[in-house]
Amino acid sequence: MIYLKNIFKYFYIILTPVTSFSHPGDLVEYNFQNTLSISTLNIFLNSLGYNSTNIMYPISVYDIKYESIDHNGAVDTLSGLISFPHSNTDAFPILTYQHGTLVLDSQAPSITGLSVGNYEALFVGLGTTPAGFITVMPDYVGIGNPEKFHPYMIADPHTRSVVDILRATKELSLILEDTFQFNDQLFLIGYSDGGYSTLASQRGIENYYSHEFNITASFPMAGPYDLSGTMVDFFLSGPDYSEPFYVPYVLTSQLWYYQGLEVDFTDYFEPFWADTLPGLFDGTHSGDFINNLMPENPLDILLPEVLEDFENNENHFFRQKLTLNTLLDWVPQNPVHFFHGMGDEIAPYENTQIAYDTFVGQGAQNISMNLYPESYGGHGEVAAIALSDGFEAILGYQVILTKGDLNGDQLITLNDIEILSSGLLCEINLTPFQYWASDVDFTNNVSVFDLISLADRVQ
Repeated sequence: MIYLKNIFKYFYIILTPVTSFSHPGDLVEYNFQNTLSISTLNIFLNSLGYNSTNIMYPISVYDIKYESIDHNGAVDTLSGLISFPHSNTDAFPILTYQHGTLVLDSQAPSITGLSVGNYEALFVGLGTTPAGFITVMPDYVGIGNPEKFHPYMIADPHTRSVVDILRATKELSLILEDTFQFNDQLFLIGYSDGGYSTLASQRGIENYYSHEFNITASFPMAGPYDLSGTMVDFFLSGPDYSEPFYVPYVLTSQLWYYQGLEVDFTDYFEPFWADTLPGLFDGTHSGDFINNLMPENPLDILLPEVLEDFENNENHFFRQKLTLNTLLDWVPQNPVHFFHGMGDEIAPYENTQIAYDTFVGQGAQNISMNLYPESYGGHGEVAAIALSDGFEAILGYQVILTKGDLNGDQLITLNDIEILSSGLLCEINLTPFQYWASDVDFTNNVSVFDLISLADRVQ
């Protein structure tokens, strides 16, 4: 007889206290936020002016903290938000949503939850989870933690936050009484900084974690993927930039991440900005607050000689790091669906055009691009449109598996009986999903009685 969740929970409780070291993705803590019934979801969405036809399941929402290892090899505790649908019989895809640019720690999804205090998280969470997705929102490195800075537009920390929250989500599914079950589908989606994070995470997972995760499809939207080309040219052209705080956010992140927190800002910035910038990105100042301090040309915060060297020297520190974090140096192995507005005044659509052309030219398969005309508006106006269209595309991929379907083909056949028989006879090792799918009679253990019940359901 094979015991399921209770065995996993027992070993989690017994082993955790005696473990003297951390592993990336280890769950540190989890906190229940709320549960929403189907009727409550309908009422709430109607109050916001939405009439969703995709509310199929009640949902629960938890915030979590989980372990990670930073680029210096030190243990780092990250946070995020998880919402999942309720069902005793269904196993759902995991969807990670990478949020847009944040500077306020108070706006971290794990802190706001699915509330009107964070409309982005609310819009995404209530649009995806009740439709049958385990929706995972990493806060990112540093966001929500006043002791840490956020390495903005740096690829590896984004990958780390996504990979480790996926591990923590799977661990959470084993220990909660308020249980949920994942299947093998994984979707990545995000807009703006989240679009960058989505593509960076796909690159990182495919290059380093493909043995652990298989991406069903990714949906990067309106991201600055070509940092060293399109974005540098854009800023050097002296645009009337609507969010000038993005520039020091990128530059301070590069200095802190690659040179350490003791880096001397007077080597790079005008005296006022060398003194002021470190305090502006402490998680307590909004983007609007920083914007109101910025000069008309955001590059004027740099010393004249630094700006001149940046303009003319391809080996300048900032140039090198922007090149390192440009996301065009690999060939995607899984489907990528780009979305971008041609009227984008913050991250020009050429970022997506160049990424698409580069990947296709390198032989990548299953790459698509949806460019919205300028009449749709700018960066902010296109966000809801792109996310809605992206979610509709994800629904076309979605598979929800049921108990008894051990091989995940959406049918109950003799093949499923063969897998269960082999597992009972210890001829094969059942995966966690197959254990769950084998418990057809809901007794929290797998036995010959499940085999009999499964035989009655063969199609």
